[in-house]
Amino acid sequence: MILLKLNKVVGMRQFILTLEVITPMFIAGADGKTPDDIVRPPSIKGALRFWWRAAHGFDPLLKQNEGEIFGQAGENTCKSSFYLYVQQGDTRPYVCRDPLPRHSYKIKKYTLNILDYLAYGAFPGRSYIKPGFTFQLNVKIKNGLRAAGVLEAWQYFCRFGALGARSRNGFGSFTVKNAEGDLNDEQKEALMALPGASLLAAYQNYRGVPGFSAFCREARLFKTRQNYDTWDACLAELGHAYRNSRLSLEPPHNYNLRQYLGAPLNKQPQSKLDRHAKPYFLRLHKQKGKYVGFILYLPSRYCVGRKDERPQLDLNKEDQAFIRVCRQMNEALARYLEVIY
Repeated sequence: MILLKLNKVVGMRQFILTLEVITPMFIAGADGKTPDDIVRPPSIKGALRFWWRAAHGFDPLLKQNEGEIFGQAGENTCKSSFYLYVQQGDTRPYVCRDPLPRHSYKIKKYTLNILDYLAYGAFPGRSYIKPGFTFQLNVKIKNGLRAAGVLEAWQYFCRFGALGARSRNGFGSFTVKNAEGDLNDEQKEALMALPGASLLAAYQNYRGVPGFSAFCREARLFKTRQNYDTWDACLAELGHAYRNSRLSLEPPHNYNLRQYLGAPLNKQPQSKLDRHAKPYFLRLHKQKGKYVGFILYLPSRYCVGRKDERPQLDLNKEDQAFIRVCRQMNEALARYLEVIY
């Protein structure tokens, strides 16, 4: 886990991140459906919470620590230990519904676009913020025991996270162009670094399977074998690798295994679970004008808390089947991408 010490001063610590959108960002209003042209703090805080939880899947005090960092309601009400302000200019020149760049693959006699495949459900239909748009995040952290945890959440988010719809499919990726404020050189570097093996290796002793997507011994990281001049060529490479690996799991028109990688399936309305997000996270980074792509696999149990929803399922059996399918998927991904961990 990344734990960097914040410099000790009295009062509030502040830093500012300048972010550049590098893949189309599908953002919506409070209802999750109405197109929006503003990057809103709640969506960023939600992503930060997700990645902090992913980094602490085995913490016995997870709920307490999470509440003290991000705030919680109820009996043990407490406020968030940090404040977040978004500063952005006019997004209107960057908001559009232009067709996504074409990178084709064939199904029988049809030619389809792999980027449309990755954006399915969000596009066409929603507008998006085009790559190139920049905005700033002003973060103010209360000094105290939780300050390091706040910074840790930002570091995981900046390496693996994205914003908006289809963020697990590589959309809403961003690069940290600049980090300034109350940060030392090590902290700045961690916020701007690419994902690497050392971070995952820190979880080598976490042998169990968490109840939600989280870092552990079984986590895996893959990377494109080359860098690309454009974001769309890079994301297309990730898309082809993911799709081809998924299809390799079983013969055409069979969905017994593929349903474990995300439900519901369009071709099989009776998936074992009504909804289940896939455990793979596609993410692009930009470095020195080139684009590089990553796929992160975060393990979890499959049916946690679903006994009432599907009483006929043997939950332990389904968890084991889920793990086996993901291992097969990881072996397939290794044929198309470089294995980082």
